[in-house]
Amino acid sequence: MNPSPDTPPLPPPSPPRRPVAATRRNRGHGGLFKLLAAVACLLVLAAYIGQRRPARADTVDTAVEEAAQATPTAAMILKPQGGTPPPPSAPRDASFSVSSDGRELRIDGDVGRRFATDLNAALAAHPSLQRIVITSGGGYAGPGLEAARQISRRNLIVRVRSHCASMCVGLWAAAAARELEPDAVIGLHQWRAPCATLPPEDRRECEYTVQFLTQHDAAYDAWLRSAGFNARLLALQETTSADDIAVLTAPQLWDNGVDFTAVDAEGRRMSREQVRDFLAAKYRRAGRG
Repeated sequence: MNPSPDTPPLPPPSPPRRPVAATRRNRGHGGLFKLLAAVACLLVLAAYIGQRRPARADTVDTAVEEAAQATPTAAMILKPQGGTPPPPSAPRDASFSVSSDGRELRIDGDVGRRFATDLNAALAAHPSLQRIVITSGGGYAGPGLEAARQISRRNLIVRVRSHCASMCVGLWAAAAARELEPDAVIGLHQWRAPCATLPPEDRRECEYTVQFLTQHDAAYDAWLRSAGFNARLLALQETTSADDIAVLTAPQLWDNGVDFTAVDAEGRRMSREQVRDFLAAKYRRAGRG
């Protein structure tokens, strides 16, 4: 699962539409897409699948300038800057906290070794839980698969705040209903277990995870399909190197058929027009700063 550094553009669907990975100047939307690029770079590059070093300022600036020319349906492909990417580190266990009414579980961080165990404990201790609010760059496939099954069995709602990439997208897709805050982003890429690059204490867990490769691919693909990810997005996930990440915003996900509801930080539903207005206003505020 190691594609060439330059991922080829996806073939257009029938009837012909703009391919997801294409880029073309769109002067009328330049400001909005520059905002979306900045949001994605700052949030996702900083985590970079939860395993990368923080992005340098010049890395973010370069990605922003390149993505400012994107079309509304174009995915931004973030690549490591400065040559070979640093070796990934082992995912750390996410933090779990439950709201005072016991109905909402907040998860921040990686899908680590204890992720499914911690989720199961939270669900057992709080049977009235209805929603998970998550910010995660992904992590281990084994615990992630088990957690996704728990989410599906309990018919939970999953809301993304800030960013959700890699294995986290499987958790979001497996939910009974999906929510996305207006400036949150979704990150897709191939799955790969670079076991040889990990320190000895993490290598055994990595090698164990590899046993689930076939199961991971089948389940992950099935959950994405059930959530409305179309053939273009599935192909994008398959062709984006594990060292890169394809970042998608709420408008881009809508344009590709993904079934979700946009909500603000208080959980109030937002229309597509409200989301675009929110992003445009946020960009204007950032520009004045």
